[in-house]
Amino acid sequence: MDFFEKLSDTAIAIGKEVSDRAKDVSSCAMLQYDIRSREGYLNELYQDLGKKYYEDHKDDEDADFTEIDGLIKELDEMRRELMEKKGADKCPKCGNYVAKDADYCSKCGKQLKGVDVEADEEE
Repeated sequence: MDFFEKLSDTAIAIGKEVSDRAKDVSSCAMLQYDIRSREGYLNELYQDLGKKYYEDHKDDEDADFTEIDGLIKELDEMRRELMEKKGADKCPKCGNYVAKDADYCSKCGKQLKGVDVEADEEE
């Protein structure tokens, strides 16, 4: 019987060790997830801060934002081209792109149907 008792004790010890290691692995995975999550949030905060700084200082004479300004213009042009390909019109009041069949601008609420767009742009 001594053999079976030792075998049983060994099996119990191995089971406990496997259980402890599984808990450690699970704990590490949760901690890694929490770290990645907080790093992502930190990066969002950095981006928001950088964008706010840019908005506050983009007109400063000594600020060198030429690359950012160029990218913004490039993105605006690409968005305009995309909206034109999708068949959208530009709101004469706010410049937002809206579907050709839209009655009102979804951004500013300007009435689009029944209004002479060219005459409205001249105003």
